[in-house]
Amino acid sequence: MRKTTFLFALLFNILFVVPHLNGQDIHFSQYYNAQMNLNPALVGLIDGQMRYAGAYRSQWTSVPVSYQVISGAFDMKLGDGYDANGFFGAGIHLYHDQAGDSRLSSTRISLVGSYTRRLFENQYLTFGAMAGITQRAFLMDDLRFDGKWNGVKYESTLSNNENFSKTNKFFPNFTAGLNYNMSKSNRTRLNFGGAYYNINKPNSSFEGLEKVDLYGRISLYAHGAAKVSKNFDLVLAVNQQMQFPHAETVLSGSTRIHLSDEPGHHLVLEPGFAARFGDALIPTFYVLYNQWQFGLSYDANVSAFTNASVNNGGPEFTVIYVIKKPEPVESKICPPYL
Repeated sequence: MRKTTFLFALLFNILFVVPHLNGQDIHFSQYYNAQMNLNPALVGLIDGQMRYAGAYRSQWTSVPVSYQVISGAFDMKLGDGYDANGFFGAGIHLYHDQAGDSRLSSTRISLVGSYTRRLFENQYLTFGAMAGITQRAFLMDDLRFDGKWNGVKYESTLSNNENFSKTNKFFPNFTAGLNYNMSKSNRTRLNFGGAYYNINKPNSSFEGLEKVDLYGRISLYAHGAAKVSKNFDLVLAVNQQMQFPHAETVLSGSTRIHLSDEPGHHLVLEPGFAARFGDALIPTFYVLYNQWQFGLSYDANVSAFTNASVNNGGPEFTVIYVIKKPEPVESKICPPYL
């Protein structure tokens, strides 16, 4: 009980020692299911050997300029798993984000590696690093310019008086992070850590005449689960992201209901609720069946943008599939029969 109390006290301490501002960045409400967007040090930390993960988020569908994000990831433990002292992990991450009339997009593909070291019994520290290439691009087809206004009406045949020499841009991104993991059992465990994205602060300017740094993003989080009875677990998590001059804080809680633990029919339901401070209230629901996990959440906007959004934020869907090695089966040699 003392360890469980400490676990959740630590979650709230991490939350309240960090300043709260309204956030603006590529983000997921189900942030812990988009782990490579949270910390590359979470790569390879799998209850199995391999993991596939996908996420889709749609936002501001009730206003003319909607946002859409698609993310996919694969990671695995290297070798036969891990020995008593540590193990390596590797993965690949891809996401595509698009927004607005210009369809301004960011597409990134990254390679990820990690090393996990055993500190004490059931306590591990992981270092992770990620290197990727990003393409930013936009289209001009649906944009409107003052230069096409003739004083009476808008004429599409007129020059827009703009000179866009480039409508796409490539640049590298580098990220590093640390994660601490402590587990009492597979149902009572704690992860917390942090990562720094865009370490190299790449130039994101399309023209290249003036350097426009893509600011570094700091991601801090804690995620803890505690078994409270045979069929129920309590889960609390918090994520703080800061990318100058913006930041956001998301606090979430849920209850895992273990309906079946039979081999081949493991079923868990997890209703929950999250809040992005000053921005959105987010009901969540997860289904875990054997090696599959499905997540659904919806952002109800409560920020000053409600005049346009009418409280509509957007849905988010996630799916995770974990590959585990089959447990060895005891066999017997049957006597020969004629």
